Amino acid sequence: MFTIPRRSHGNIGNPVRRAGRLFRLLLAPPVLGACLAVAMGCASGAEPRRIEPVRVAVYDVPPYGYVQADGSISGISVDLWRRIVGEMEWQFELTPVSDMEAILSGLEQGPFDAAIGAITITPERAERVDFSYPAHRSGVAVAFRKETGLLAELMSYGAAAADLGSLILVILTMLFLTGIVMWYIERPNRSAPAETETESSVVNLRDGIYWAVVTMTTVGYGDKTPKTHYGRLIAIVWMLSSVILVSLLSTSLVSRLTAERVESGTGGAAVDLTGKKLAAAVHSSGAEYLDELHLPYTKYQNLPEALEALANGQSNAVVNSMGALQFFIAKRYAKRLQMPQGLLAPAYMAVALPEHSPLKKPIDRALMKITAGAEWRSFEERFFGR
Repeated sequence: MFTIPRRSHGNIGNPVRRAGRLFRLLLAPPVLGACLAVAMGCASGAEPRRIEPVRVAVYDVPPYGYVQADGSISGISVDLWRRIVGEMEWQFELTPVSDMEAILSGLEQGPFDAAIGAITITPERAERVDFSYPAHRSGVAVAFRKETGLLAELMSYGAAAADLGSLILVILTMLFLTGIVMWYIERPNRSAPAETETESSVVNLRDGIYWAVVTMTTVGYGDKTPKTHYGRLIAIVWMLSSVILVSLLSTSLVSRLTAERVESGTGGAAVDLTGKKLAAAVHSSGAEYLDELHLPYTKYQNLPEALEALANGQSNAVVNSMGALQFFIAKRYAKRLQMPQGLLAPAYMAVALPEHSPLKKPIDRALMKITAGAEWRSFEERFFGR
């Protein structure tokens, strides 16, 4: 009779006993509860809770993110981040960083998991890092120095007149030519009797130019008048021409002065930055905007230094993000600098992330939910005073 060896019973029994022990382990309350929690979380689409804290760089540019006197980190972007992580119950560590290049390098090389603050989405930055759903509506704006008083008005008038230099040169040239022609035609004829000359005759070049100026300005004293037929014909042509020239000069000056006031008052996209002494903070959205336009500008380490240079007359305008300009001007330079009102170019700020970051999707979902709410929009408007 064929019999199974005893060791064969052991080979069959051991797997059965191991399976039984594994089954009893899985039915233990702690393990069973954890498995059910993971299964329910996956089924509901919830984000798994992050164990390690998120390392967040805060771009140190008020009002979006800055270090207060007591060492705490505050700002509207910091407040928004706290609301984001409140949705996922993440732990996080905030590190203030004052240099944009250090933030981008930190995201590329690994020291930071995310970066918040006045970080504008630009093509140059998008080539190096990823961006979340837009967190703040912003844009590039320009700030000017306040010009008041009689001296400022005279300087403004002089600058407008300098822009019309070619027109003024044409008017002066025609004035002198007309005076010379009038003198040449009206000069005393040596063959004529001397008694034909009167005090109102144009007897020399000085009289001819004097008559041309008086006629052009429509003063018309009448102390010098042409006596010949040709002289009176030239007078008619010059009277009509001078009316046109003076009107053209006046309207051009008024339009230049009006345009300058509109540009400095609105800071809108119509501002012509060409020829102005511009300033911007390095690695800022304003610097990138000026680089795209190939406009020369003075680089400063940060925005406060650029605004201080503007207030002291070292530059004519500072280009930066709208929110940062509004914050610093309202806080430090309200009496010396004009508050920007319009945008040179619209832009958006967002949370910067390393490429292919697993944090992007949960952050995007939280931002869409928070920024769409009326409560957050109201908070943002109160924060910037709009």
